[in-house]
Amino acid sequence: MCSTLLNRARISLMGLALFMTASSLLFAQPARGLARGKAEPPVRRLRYTWWSDPATSAAIGWEQGVLDAELYYDEREQWSETGELKQRAEVSVARRVSDTRWVHLTQLKPDTAYQFQIKTSAGDSEAFWLKTAPNEPKEMSFIIGGDSRNHRKTRRLANQVVAQLTPTAVLFGGDFTAQDTKRQWRKWLDDWQLSISEDRRLTPLVPTRGNHDSERSLKRAWGEAYPQFYYALSFGGELVRVYTLNSERPAGGEQRAWLEADLTTHASSTLKIAQYHKPMRPHSGMKIEGFDEYDHWAPLFKQHQIDLAVECDSHLMKVTWPIVMDSTGAQGFRRVSKGGTVFIGEGGWGAPLRKVSDPKSWTMKSGRINHVFFVEISPQGGYTLRVLEVSEARADVARPWQNFMWRRASNQGSLPPVERR
Repeated sequence: MCSTLLNRARISLMGLALFMTASSLLFAQPARGLARGKAEPPVRRLRYTWWSDPATSAAIGWEQGVLDAELYYDEREQWSETGELKQRAEVSVARRVSDTRWVHLTQLKPDTAYQFQIKTSAGDSEAFWLKTAPNEPKEMSFIIGGDSRNHRKTRRLANQVVAQLTPTAVLFGGDFTAQDTKRQWRKWLDDWQLSISEDRRLTPLVPTRGNHDSERSLKRAWGEAYPQFYYALSFGGELVRVYTLNSERPAGGEQRAWLEADLTTHASSTLKIAQYHKPMRPHSGMKIEGFDEYDHWAPLFKQHQIDLAVECDSHLMKVTWPIVMDSTGAQGFRRVSKGGTVFIGEGGWGAPLRKVSDPKSWTMKSGRINHVFFVEISPQGGYTLRVLEVSEARADVARPWQNFMWRRASNQGSLPPVERR
C-alpha cells in the first residue's frame, strides 16, 4: 500500500533497512532557509498550515524585519516551463505581531504543487513550494506526534524526519514549547525549518493546543482561523476527516455539541482521526485520568466510529488494540475485534521521557522512546501505522521501532500487528 509515498521517502515495504541507511545521510544536512554563519535572511521562520479546505487553500506564514512584502506564486508545473511566478497574493500583517506576515491562498487546485517566492525591500526569499491536499480518495500519509518542548536536539531530528518523508500533513498534538515564551517559540520555529525538504518543499502542520500552550501563542504561530482551537479538516473528499480537539477547554458543552454535530454531518467519512493533548487513560502513573474527555468524547468515539485517536502529554509511546467505551471493561474500555478506536501517543517529539508505569490490559505496544508515528492511508480507507524511534545516539537518527507495524483494513476489520525482530 502507498508504494508511491514509500518510494519518495526511500522506504521499501519489503525492507525498511533502506530507510535506516538513507536517513544517516539525509539527517546530516543543515537546515534549509536558515543558513548558519550568514546574515539573517529577509524572510525567516516559514510555516504552512490550513485555515480552510486543505484541497483548495494554503496559509503561509513567516517573519521579516521590514514592512513591505509581496508573495508571488504559480503552479509548479507552469513555473518549471516559464520560470515565472505570474500570480500575486495579498500579504497581511498578523494582529499584535508586527513582524509576522501571512498569505491565505484560496481557490487553488486540489492535489497540485505550487511554487512561491516572497519579495521584500531587504531582499527576496528562496523559491519554495507546497502541495495542496487531494479532494478525492487517493494514497496519503500523516506524521503524527507531539510534546517537543524541552530537548531541542531531539526535536530537530524529528523535524528532519518530516523533511525526509514529506507527508500530506503533520498532525501535532500540542506542547510545542515548555514555558510558551516568545523566545522559545522563535527557537521552535527556527527548528521547524528543518522540516523543509532539500528541494524546499513545505509540509503543512495541523496544530493542537497542549497544556503548555496558550491560545494566544498558538494564534501568533499558526493564525487566528480557529479561535477556540477545536476544528475539523477533510482530506481526499470524505476519505479522511481529522478532528482537532482542545483538552484545555471543557470537553462538554459547546465543544461536545460541535463535535457531535460535525460527526453527524460527516457520517460518510471513511476514516475518522481525532487528535487532542491529554489522554483519557494515560499510561504514566504521574498523570491523572482524563475523566472529562472520557465522559464527553468516548461515547461519541464509539457511536460515530472514530478509527484513530492521537493523545500526548505523558511523554512515552503507546499503541492500543481497537477498543470501545464500556463501563464494565478495564478502566472503562473493552477490546473489540471489529471497529473500535486505536489510541496512539503519548508525546515523544523531544519532551523528557517517562516510564510506562500504567499499562492497560488493552495496550498493544508501549515504550519509553522518543518517536513519531507514520500513518499511510489507502484510497479505500485502510491504514498502516509505524512507530519511528528518534534517537540522538544512533547515526541513522530514526528507525522503525522493533519493526512494529499495525495494519487496519478498510472494512474496519483488523489484521494482526506485524512484528519483525
